[in-house]
This record gives sequence, C-alpha cells and structure tokens, in this order.
Amino acid sequence: MKKTNKVEILAPAGDYDALLGAIAGGADAVYLGVAEFNARIRAKNFTLEALKDGVRLAHAHKVKVYVTLNTELYDKELSRMLEYVCELNNIGVDAFIVADFGVMSLIKEAYPEIEVHASTQATIHNLDGANFVYDKLGVSRVVLARELDKENIEYVSKNAKCETEAFVHGAHCMSVSGQCLMSYFQGGRSGNRGECAQPCRLPYTIGGKNGYHLSLKDMSLASHIDDILESGVSSLKIEGRMKSEDYVKGTTQVWRKLIDEKRNATSGEIKTLGELFSRQGFTDGYYKAKIDSSMLGVRTQENKDATKSQADIKTELKKPTLDMYAEFYLGEKSSLTIKTEEKEITVYGDLVEKAQNAPISKEDIIKNLSKLGQTPFSLGEIEISKSDNVMVRVSSINALRRQAVERYFEAENVLEPKIYNKSKLKQPRKIKTAVFRCENQIPKNIDYFDIVFLPIDKYTSPSRANGIILPPVVFDSEWKEIEKLMSDARASGIEWALISNVGQIERAKNHGFKLIADYRFNAFNAPCVDFLVKNGVENVILAPELSLAQVRDFKGYSLISYGCIPAMTTHKCVLKDTVGCQKCEGYMTDRQGARLFVDGIYGHRNLIYNSVPVYMADKSADISDFSSHFIFSWEKREECERIIEAYKTKKAPNGTFRRIK
Repeated sequence: MKKTNKVEILAPAGDYDALLGAIAGGADAVYLGVAEFNARIRAKNFTLEALKDGVRLAHAHKVKVYVTLNTELYDKELSRMLEYVCELNNIGVDAFIVADFGVMSLIKEAYPEIEVHASTQATIHNLDGANFVYDKLGVSRVVLARELDKENIEYVSKNAKCETEAFVHGAHCMSVSGQCLMSYFQGGRSGNRGECAQPCRLPYTIGGKNGYHLSLKDMSLASHIDDILESGVSSLKIEGRMKSEDYVKGTTQVWRKLIDEKRNATSGEIKTLGELFSRQGFTDGYYKAKIDSSMLGVRTQENKDATKSQADIKTELKKPTLDMYAEFYLGEKSSLTIKTEEKEITVYGDLVEKAQNAPISKEDIIKNLSKLGQTPFSLGEIEISKSDNVMVRVSSINALRRQAVERYFEAENVLEPKIYNKSKLKQPRKIKTAVFRCENQIPKNIDYFDIVFLPIDKYTSPSRANGIILPPVVFDSEWKEIEKLMSDARASGIEWALISNVGQIERAKNHGFKLIADYRFNAFNAPCVDFLVKNGVENVILAPELSLAQVRDFKGYSLISYGCIPAMTTHKCVLKDTVGCQKCEGYMTDRQGARLFVDGIYGHRNLIYNSVPVYMADKSADISDFSSHFIFSWEKREECERIIEAYKTKKAPNGTFRRIK
C-alpha cells in the first residue's frame, strides 16, 4: 500500500463535546466508540444518529473518523457486527480499529473495501506482526504496542508494508496490551470486553513493600518530536476517550503546535499538558528504554487541584463555507452544484416550468438555498443562473439543497449488509499439554501429557520437554537471540512451539515447529480459531473467559483445565524495584489478602499469575470433548506430581479454586 507522508494527529472523542474539542484543537483524525463492541463502554460514546452528525461535522472540517471495534466478540455477536460495520461504513466512517482476528477476517471477507486498523489490543510489537496482518488480513495500519522503545518503533515503521500508529500521550496500561485478565479475574469485568475496572491502579504489597507497584504515570513524548517525525510513524495517537472536552482540546492544541512547528515541547508546554491531566507528571521510560520505578505514579489530590477545568466553556467551531451554483432554465431540470476545498457535488431536481403568475426571483432562490442551519456549513459564494419568467416551487429548492448536502456526505462505497455464515471448524485430535517454568518442575514420569512445554530461554537439551514456549513479547531487537534459541531447540529434536501472537507464526513455521496457539490470542469465536488453523496452527487454547456453553462448538480445541492463569504480562519488571533480581520471582498481595505469584521471564518482563487455580479433575466429564492444557507456575515438582495424580483419579479439590462453568 502507499503510505502517507503526512504525520496525522489522532485525538480521542468519548462524546460529541470531546469531538468538538478535538476538531477545534487541530486533530487530523478522531477515534471514537459507538454503543456496541468498543473497549470503553463506560465512555458516553455515540448513538448511530449522533455518529452520523459527528461524521458530517468532522468531514466538513477535513477530519477523519475511526470507529473502535476493539473488543473480543462471541460467535452470537458476529451477525450483528457485520450489519453494524455496514451501517457505519454507509454513514461515512473512514476506518475501523479492530482487536479480534476473527472479526478482522470477517470484515475483510465481507467488505474488502473497508479500511481496517489493527488495535493495540492485537498485541503487535514487531515487524513480523505488522506484515502478517497486512499480508493475511489486508490491514492497512497497525497500532503499535505502547511498550516499544524508539529503536523498535522506527524499525517497524520504516520497514512495515502497512502504516503504523503510535501512542504519544496519555494513560499507560501496566500490562502489555491485549494480555491482561486481571480485571476479569478479580471482579469479573473483562478488559477484553471493554469492562476493565483498572485494578492496576490499586495498592499491592510485594516483599513487605506496600505501594502502587502497577500504576504507571501517563506517557508523554512531547519532548521527542524531532525523533518521532523521523521515525516513519504515520499517526500519533493521544489517549483519552474517558476524558473531558477541555482535556481533548487542550492536549490536541499543544500537539498540533509542536508538529506544525517541528519542535520539542518547552517546559511551559509540558506544564500545560500536566495541568490538563497527569499522574504525578509524565514518563517516557518505555520510549527511552529506561524502565525503572520513576515510571510509577498515581493521580494525587495535587494533580486534581492543578487540573484546569473549562467545563462551562463550550467549544464553538467556525463553520467552513460552502459555495453554491444553481441553474433554473425553462424546460430543463434544475441543478445545484455545491463546492468546498475538498469536493464538488452536482445534483438535479424537477423540470423548470413557465410561471403562471408571479415568477420566482433570484433573491427567493438564494433565501431558500441559504438555509444551512442543520448542516456543518455556512454559506460562501452563491451564484444563480435562470431563465426569465419561470416558476420553481420552494419545496423543490429545499429538496435540491438537501439532496446536494446528502450526496456530499455520502460514503464513497455504499455497501449492502452481508450475512455471517458460520462454517464448521476442522476438529483437531484431542491432546493433553502442559507448560512448566523450569526443568526442575517437570515430573520424572510425564507420560500423562502429549506435549510438555518449557520457556525457550529455560530449555536445555536433554530435557523431558518436547515443546518450547516463545516469549509473549519479542521486540525486533530481540529476534537474533530468540532465533538462535529456536535453531538450537529444533536441532535437539523439539517438535512443538507454543506461540503467543501473530508476529511469531511465520518464524516458528520456518524453523519446522508444529504450532499451538496460546490463550493469549484471545480466541473467543470460530472465525478467530479458523484463521489461526488456516495459517498453520495445529491447535488453539481457547480464551479462558469462555463458558462451557460458549465452547460447545470448539470440540477438540484446548481448555485450560488446570492452573493459575497469568493475569498480566508486564514489560516493566515489578520485582526489580521491590524484592530485587536475585530470585526473579516473588509474591504480590492485594487488598483482600490474595497472593499472586510473580515470575520473571525473558526480556526482564514479568508474568503475574491469578491467585486461584482452575481445577477440573473431578469434572473431567464436562470437558471430555476438548483438549486439556495445564499451567504449572508456583508448584514444585512434588506438587506437580500430586496434581497430575489427582487428575488421573478425578479427585475433588481442596481450598479455593476456579471452575470452567
């Protein structure tokens, strides 16, 4: 595809007022959600009717509109999703920001003309991931992970086949995007479904230290404009669909000025941004690859007091002008041409008749064509050409004006809604798989499992494992080392690879591994599973948020049948600044006293496991149609052996546990 040379400023619009603020602030594009299928369901969002007005307003000001479709969807929602996408396209939406690979594949299959951007929730953080979704799904832009540093942002942006979009200002998630289940596990509110309760903003105790160990300051890269403009990034994204109109307007204004003037922010401009909203200031730690405790911050009372509130000062936009030229010649159809800097539209009306009584004057025609009150335009130049002594009904003039404005905003590709026809999935053979943290955990007799996985950086030959786990995050700067580890593992006879995102599929296949897709793909629906299978995956570990009723059509695919599931994957090491790096493991306690195991993994990252394990040994009949996947985290070898024996004998559980219901 052809990449644009202009760097776009993309601003949030949680409601119509924020949309006004974004336009007034100088945004090139806005992203917003409608009531359905978006990851900010607590934002006011837009109704379809309000969105229609919003799109017209934005387009009149030469601002693009991207709709967020960035939650994972159940199969039962996919028919409505296709109708919804068609409706929004026909309103004039410019692109859809999508997280679910099944949804991406359905949209591009049903409506190839529609522009799709891969959400940051799709966990794309390397060149392989960007090119994969471009090649396989026709995605025209990827929203890069917020954890990327300057070097890796530039590498992807300058080499990807598609455009890239990078967050430059606003809130950070502590978890790698698309890899967080903590809100779901702690309170049943799924971040993957737009319901995140932000448990990362709460205090936790680690190594006797109580504090906000998971709460990051907001990011701001306003001091790095020179580098950003040279990075190859196409779109600069400001976070904040839950934020106010004055935040959106003020933040966008600062960024507009910096980009136009091609310079870094002054200390005064950073102060202005902080007064609009901050959490004890800003951080650029990820961008600079300086990841330490200075990145942490909370929203203090002092921050709140410093925030400038302009809630009573509503934005009033200056309406762009619309030029008109109309013709009313006897015996011919009336015509009206409307014109802006962007486009020109001509429409035709009724036949012009000879006046029987008083002919219509130019002044009367102008009076009725000028009624643009419900449109986003004001009248510019107007010219009327007409025959003498002709009659034109006022209703005909009004209809001509309305028709012209409707045509002006008509979508370039008006589509017919498509029906979702669910295809039957290929049923894989049932298998039992398990992941272990290290070799010392693996029982001597491991015949219960078909595949035993170890992290690739913990695997050495000989081993009782026959599979390796690729790290959940691999930046381009880390591939050289991972490639060497993959080559060594394959040469020693390892057959299987557990992969975590689309950026790993082709690399693992090229080494000759057979692939299992981890739960991190968030496979909520059949099209997602089908997409992965068609791209060479042997089996898929289904999303742990699905119920038994929701997986009934996925026979043969894997359910997490035992274990504490990682609730969060963090790029910033939680252990480093608390218990230290010596053991590279520890426990984190929440306000209710629940203990979450924290494990150091490849790249000085962490897995934070849920405090309660899934346990289904005595419910094996409920899941007998599926493959089974076990996650061993904190358990020593003896405990792993005890659990395996419990599953063999279908033993009832002790203590606290979770069920697949």
